[in-house]
Amino acid sequence: MSSLIHIDNAAPKAKSGRKLKTMLLFPPEWVPTAPYLALPSLTAVLRDNGHEVVQRDINIEMYELFFSDMFLIWVNARMIQQLKALEAKGAGLSDKEIDQKACLEEALAFDVMELAANAEEAKRINRSDDFYEADKLEWALNVFRDVMRYISAAYFPASLVYYPMESNLGYRPGVSKEVLECLDDEQVNVYRDVCRQLVLSSVAKERPDVVGVSIGTKMQMIAGFTFCKMIKEAFPDIHVTVGGNVITRLQEDLAKQEPFFSSVFDSAIMYEGEHALLWLLEALVGDRTWQSLPNLMYREHGHVRINSEIYTEKTTALPLPDFQGLPLDSYFVPTRILPYLATRGCYWGRCTFCDHGQGYFDQYRGKPAQDVVREVKALKDIYQADHFLFADESYPPALFKKVSQLLVEEQVGIKWTTLIRFEETLQDPETWRLAAESGCKTLYYGMESANERVLELMDKHARKSVIENNLREAAKAGIWNHVMAFYGFPGETREEAEETRQFLLDNSTDIHSVELFYFVAYR
Repeated sequence: MSSLIHIDNAAPKAKSGRKLKTMLLFPPEWVPTAPYLALPSLTAVLRDNGHEVVQRDINIEMYELFFSDMFLIWVNARMIQQLKALEAKGAGLSDKEIDQKACLEEALAFDVMELAANAEEAKRINRSDDFYEADKLEWALNVFRDVMRYISAAYFPASLVYYPMESNLGYRPGVSKEVLECLDDEQVNVYRDVCRQLVLSSVAKERPDVVGVSIGTKMQMIAGFTFCKMIKEAFPDIHVTVGGNVITRLQEDLAKQEPFFSSVFDSAIMYEGEHALLWLLEALVGDRTWQSLPNLMYREHGHVRINSEIYTEKTTALPLPDFQGLPLDSYFVPTRILPYLATRGCYWGRCTFCDHGQGYFDQYRGKPAQDVVREVKALKDIYQADHFLFADESYPPALFKKVSQLLVEEQVGIKWTTLIRFEETLQDPETWRLAAESGCKTLYYGMESANERVLELMDKHARKSVIENNLREAAKAGIWNHVMAFYGFPGETREEAEETRQFLLDNSTDIHSVELFYFVAYR
């Protein structure tokens, strides 16, 4: 049974004072538009306590590599070698090999140097003001997709996709014997080559004592686990640990998979990781006992042990995220964007379909608006960035109002976006005018459905009239409204699904962009 603890009263203080060098890795695949907040948050706490940290966003580095002439020429050579091997077999090819041969022949018909030149131009467009010209941006995105299809042929039957992040290596992400096999699959696992070209050389150069891999989504699992396994094989003396939201969600499955702890990584951190990672470093030098460490899974005497204590971070006591060392000008956008988190968990926390809250042991905690604005101002000054992604799961209405007001009063001068719920307390036009004046440019709404019966089934408690009001007032204030919805929630009828579709059409003047999904139950 897990229990919430205050670590200062439950574990001994550090004694030796020995500091460890840590390398933190963020693996593919994620949208390459801004740093992900996990690494800067972990880095800040470790550096604040005297540890040396090297943080690497391998996600953006991978896309920079993929869209380069060097890598595409290398891929071309790999395909030529594969095609020659198939041709040498003559007529005795299997159906799969026949398909692979056709795929290689089609890809090799492309001029690799022209493709590489287009990729360089596409990167330039994304990093310049041409990004804001829809035709040019669409061309650039299509080039990236063409390049990913080209690379896919070299890893047949893998399908590598650029936005949405839906690459498929033919193995279902998870913790299973099948995934373990994928980690060693030289044919389809492109991340083995990414690791060789981007990760292992860096580990050899930096020689860290600990490598931490942050895995936030299932789309990052195979890449993240591949990096872990290859690092452990090449550098057996390095302690490799994993963490992130998806690790927390899979803790029950991981506990049954001892081979992951013996061959892929040494430990796994559940829930929030800032101080859990710090105390893991202290345990590695003998200053804490392993059994006392909160949020930790590790291998002991041939079995996976899950420590029962859980530690949750005190948001007001955490240091400012530390982005030093990340390539802030390398992301595929024309300006620096920094993520910032004012809350942990979701203040609503009741949507019946949502499992995001599983990444936290207890739910909502937040910072006062004054602290939020003070920290945003500090980040703006330190990193010369005036675009912010407030990465909260759903921005609380009271905080939304107060932060907007303070940003205006203190003339902070930023542009920002966040995710938000439709709320009755946000119907005053002045709220939206102030938000727009404070720099709010885009809002992402999880509407899910426009049918009130279905919304009640979801426990959203949102009335259609409120949804219409919030969208209308935000649009009038000049804020871009992006609405997300899905079909197929259990119990939804065809007529109710059609009501959502019609609502989007009827309110198209106030809804500027839409994402529609189909409901999928994973468990």
